[in-house]
Amino acid sequence: MKNTQSRSVHWKQRTYTLFSIFALFFGFQLNAEGKKENQVLDWEGERKQFVHKIINIEELGLKSQSHYVLENFAIHSGVDQTPILIEQVEGNLKYLTLGYQLNKIEAKFKSIALASGSKEKITEFNPKVRIRVDAPYAYSPTDYFDSKVSLKNTALTIPPSESKGSWNSELWFAPKWDFPFFGRFAFDRIIDTASCPDAIYHEYTHLITGKYLGNNAIGRSLAEGISDYYAASLIDHPELYTHKTCEAVKRQLLVSSFRLDKEIGYYDSTIESDFKKDFVYIPSLLWQYRKFVGTELADITIFQAIAKTNAGDRFFPEFINTLSTSLYKEMIKRKGEQAASDLVLQLEKTVWIPHGVYSQYSQKQTVFSIFPKNMVRIPNSDEKSNELCSEKNELEFFWKEVNLEEPTLRFYWNCNQVKLPLVIQMDQTNPANYLIQSNLHFINGKLRFASQSAEKPNPKLSEENKVLYLTMYNYIKDNYFYRKTMEKEIRLYLDSGNDLSHIENIRMEFAYLGNSKKRFRYTFPVSKDGWFE
Repeated sequence: MKNTQSRSVHWKQRTYTLFSIFALFFGFQLNAEGKKENQVLDWEGERKQFVHKIINIEELGLKSQSHYVLENFAIHSGVDQTPILIEQVEGNLKYLTLGYQLNKIEAKFKSIALASGSKEKITEFNPKVRIRVDAPYAYSPTDYFDSKVSLKNTALTIPPSESKGSWNSELWFAPKWDFPFFGRFAFDRIIDTASCPDAIYHEYTHLITGKYLGNNAIGRSLAEGISDYYAASLIDHPELYTHKTCEAVKRQLLVSSFRLDKEIGYYDSTIESDFKKDFVYIPSLLWQYRKFVGTELADITIFQAIAKTNAGDRFFPEFINTLSTSLYKEMIKRKGEQAASDLVLQLEKTVWIPHGVYSQYSQKQTVFSIFPKNMVRIPNSDEKSNELCSEKNELEFFWKEVNLEEPTLRFYWNCNQVKLPLVIQMDQTNPANYLIQSNLHFINGKLRFASQSAEKPNPKLSEENKVLYLTMYNYIKDNYFYRKTMEKEIRLYLDSGNDLSHIENIRMEFAYLGNSKKRFRYTFPVSKDGWFE
């Protein structure tokens, strides 16, 4: 009997103990639900990746007690009209990371602008920037949605567009694919961009560059390259959009990482019109610039170059020139003119020139520095043309206008005061080939008519001169150009005489001229500063 009672008491004690443990555990769960743990992804420099970090939601600097509104951002879910409720933000890693990292990149640009000497409040937006998480549709700057165009696996910056009388900027972060096909898994990044700090940095930088480069520059090669540069610079790491810099990126089988510290080739002007042809060239060259001058100086001078770039001059060679100028002026303030000059010239030799770009500080190292600095008139050595031109027969060359960005020599054949415009287009395949060096003996080019409708004389000419013009046109076409291509090879020889360090003159020779028995040669004096190392 006692054993039965003992077993009963023991069973009750065990039941009570288990119930107490369950109640305590359940209580903890309820308490945990009541006080959700707020985590964000933040960069850890030693491990070179983003890791989970616990924060207090107050650290975000909320400007609303009920909705997800920060000082310069209003964060929405999809195309909802009102921002996300605070209760939905609590405990949500993606939402919290988005706000936390937006504040971080905003603070970075405040610091850069202050250090650069800018008095503009570049990070203030009125009205606030609308941030859309899980944005489902493609968007047009004219403020309409197209529900037939799915927006997946990407993020984008919307330039200011008018909505109800005000102009709004927006950042859209698309959701990831839920059930990717194998092909997508193997070759595409499966990414929830709102969870990716480096993607957040990239998109926010577009807001800053849009202020200066023009909002229509967003999506062009220079703006895209600058956004990637600042995303990498903020984490001080040259690899972007991987599972380490973005936890939401899955480890795909065949997708290569986006690295800014790889070897890059030479500048190719086609990336200006289609940056997708080469995502890496511009940010990688800026990363090399950063390694050369240092992080702080690079971030500041690149921003200064952005601020000084006209909206119409968005092309990369012009930006490099502006950047070198910003570096020069900044170094003068810090260390004086000699140190500034030495650093800029060393930059040209170490970073710019080896990759096919130049600034005004390195023009003396290119063949363009020795070209004549004014218009040059010389007699036409074509003996047959004397039959056409009884009074005047000369060529007028506009050497001063030839430069790296526009390597085209314009000239006129002036015959009895009737001028027929021609051009010689330099056809070096690589800008680095314009460097003056011991093995540079000539430059190739092609002679063409300057106008696509060269067969049509200027209607302002007299009838007599129209006839002469057409005679000149047919003479050049028949005796100079190849029939199929309507062009002729030209070679500009750089004659240095006995002193290889000094070019004495430029000698232009035409290729074989068909029925002509004479090869035409024209010699031009070089600029006085045509010395090179």
